[in-house]
Amino acid sequence: MEWRASPYAMRVGALTAAAVAGRLLFLGFQPLWRDEAFTAVVVQRPLGPMLDAVRADSGAPLLYLLDNAVTRVSSSPAALRLVPAVAGAAAVPLMAALARRIGGVRAGAGAAALAVVAPALVTSARDARMYALATTLVVLATLLLLRAAERPSAGRWLAYAAAASLAMYTDYFAALAVMAEIVALVVVLRADARRVACALLSAAAAGATLVPWLIAAHGQFNHAGEFWVPPLSVTWVGGALVQFFTGPPVNDWVPGKQLLVAAQAVAVVVAQGLLAGLVIRRGRLSPDGRRALWYCVMCAVLALVFLVVISAFRPLITGSYASVLWGPLFAVLGAGLGLLDRSRLAAAALALTCGVSVALSAAATHPDTTGAIRLIDSQLGPGDVVDAHPSQYLLLLYYGDARVLQRTVVISSHVAWFWGTAAYPAGAVMLAAPAQVIANHGDIMFVAQPGETPENLPSGYHAARTACATGSCVTMYAPPA
Repeated sequence: MEWRASPYAMRVGALTAAAVAGRLLFLGFQPLWRDEAFTAVVVQRPLGPMLDAVRADSGAPLLYLLDNAVTRVSSSPAALRLVPAVAGAAAVPLMAALARRIGGVRAGAGAAALAVVAPALVTSARDARMYALATTLVVLATLLLLRAAERPSAGRWLAYAAAASLAMYTDYFAALAVMAEIVALVVVLRADARRVACALLSAAAAGATLVPWLIAAHGQFNHAGEFWVPPLSVTWVGGALVQFFTGPPVNDWVPGKQLLVAAQAVAVVVAQGLLAGLVIRRGRLSPDGRRALWYCVMCAVLALVFLVVISAFRPLITGSYASVLWGPLFAVLGAGLGLLDRSRLAAAALALTCGVSVALSAAATHPDTTGAIRLIDSQLGPGDVVDAHPSQYLLLLYYGDARVLQRTVVISSHVAWFWGTAAYPAGAVMLAAPAQVIANHGDIMFVAQPGETPENLPSGYHAARTACATGSCVTMYAPPA
């Protein structure tokens, strides 16, 4: 009852409720995008076939298991995003707890407020993928390790092991965060040998729980030679890390892209201001506060360094993958917000940040697949075929009706696994257009994002007309006259 009556706890509780409401508000507004379509297609299958598809892809299973349970009620885009939305809101009190150890109750409340409106956290919580859940579990593990180091007990070490295990069962990159946490425990918190041994044992136990899944999903290791992330470069790494506060990049075909990019630039300036304010006021922190500050920084930054180092050998660094690791840094920025002397300045920073999140939430940043299907339905003849680019195929599989789907294939000599081929039904990929389509002089309707081109068109086929919905174009290729 004391905790419930605490003004600080009531404030964090209210902000958490606001985070839930804000993440649910636009939950079904955006159509699914390509990676979400993989989730949407596989989680509607029975448990066994779903896990077969997941272990043939590249991910850990926890989010898919949770979404599979959700589909017993609904498989709508909003339902598929419900778990990430709730998980994203759950990060609010966790980041507040970390920030409170840095700068007291004002820092904790500042971190909670920032976590409610930060664009990267808001957008990932409306994405039917594993990143929001993994971020929250990594922040939880970071907090639990700090608590265990403060007052060790068997229950606290067990809780840390459980959080670390769940994080790795959500996203493999969480293992890098666990490694960084152990290093921070030694270097920053200067834990004694017994605490370090307990932490290592807990982390090892968490990793051991993942072994059965890795054995079952050993086929994922065959993907090492083919991946979509480009080679490591300063430009690519910088672009990925900028997404820390701004959220994902805006595609070229998004209406009003320039305004959205400008809004994201404002978010970057706000983040830099909060960091600068924390640096200026770091002298106000107690020794324990400074230790907690550097603990959070090392847990996130060292994990990102690990990711960059690995990417020098096999490129892996992207904004979405890095988002699993940088969650504790929001507690640091939130502490900077809470330590601002001028409440109007803090309110302005929050208002600007919230405005960016609202703009990104309200803009049409995902492809309008249902609009493309309407275009197909209006033109699809009895002898025609729909050639879906791999970027669109799973979206058509999710949104399409039986008439469209029975005519839809991917015409390509090779479709890389990262297009979600583990979810493709048998016969989805063809080397060339069906012979009967060519024999009957049928049309080929190519569905793709703007700028994508078809492969293996029959001789003489030419583009007759193109119609586009947002982010999805349908080009009619007609046979020779």
